[in-house]
Amino acid sequence: MLTRMDQYTIGNPLTRRTSTPVAGERGRLLVAERGAPEAATPDEPGHPATTATHGELVYRLVVAVDIANYSKLDALDQSLVQSRLSEVLDRAGQRAGLARSQWYRQLRGDGELAVLPANVDAAWVVAEFTEQLVAALADVARAHPTEPALRLRIAMHHGTLAAGHFGLAGNAPVVTCRLLDSDNARDALTEDSSAHLVLVVSEQLYQDVVVSRFHGLSPQRFRQTRVSAKDVDYAGYLCTGGPRTPDRPDNRVGALPGNVRNIREAS
Repeated sequence: MLTRMDQYTIGNPLTRRTSTPVAGERGRLLVAERGAPEAATPDEPGHPATTATHGELVYRLVVAVDIANYSKLDALDQSLVQSRLSEVLDRAGQRAGLARSQWYRQLRGDGELAVLPANVDAAWVVAEFTEQLVAALADVARAHPTEPALRLRIAMHHGTLAAGHFGLAGNAPVVTCRLLDSDNARDALTEDSSAHLVLVVSEQLYQDVVVSRFHGLSPQRFRQTRVSAKDVDYAGYLCTGGPRTPDRPDNRVGALPGNVRNIREAS
């Protein structure tokens, strides 16, 4: 776990699911889930793989999600779309075979910032988790046509971070959030009213993962984008909709749906 807080809420805040840190080997803080359903088998039963000690710098895949036009909704609709967001994230994670109970999740009100376990297959997350999010969002739109539209911006970056007293510190969460909050990402979603989400990945993640074309990733689906925030420039690549070429034959490498995708299993 990446914080010294005695307790924090994860998932849908209305469900009051909580996690409490317990002592782990070498002084690490681990999290024991209270009543949260298991989406897949964890590496260490009962303990998430996303752990860090204060003063320790680690590399992790960071995923941030934000609801578009959230501030334009009234309180009742904000509560509703928060609930729907929790549903689609959990559904997409389950369909992609990812145990979201093993992620460190920092709630943002209109979204979340998540740190994934060290051995996660990053290409699988970019490809399959995003595609499953698109499908889950489409399911919600069909099932609840009279509700406020749930459309998302999602950003991903793989980099360094550390545990801080007030949450995450380091390059990875900063880069991820800057890409997520960029005007370019917002404009891309506005320009394509049929799209359920826009995905932005950092330049490093694009070169290391998307270009590999693992799990059907299509570099041609992305276009380069640049973000300036607080006198710092950030480079990334933006994709409206899923990161695979539509109607492309399935050339995914590795896991079957329902299995945890991580490097340990792939080796």
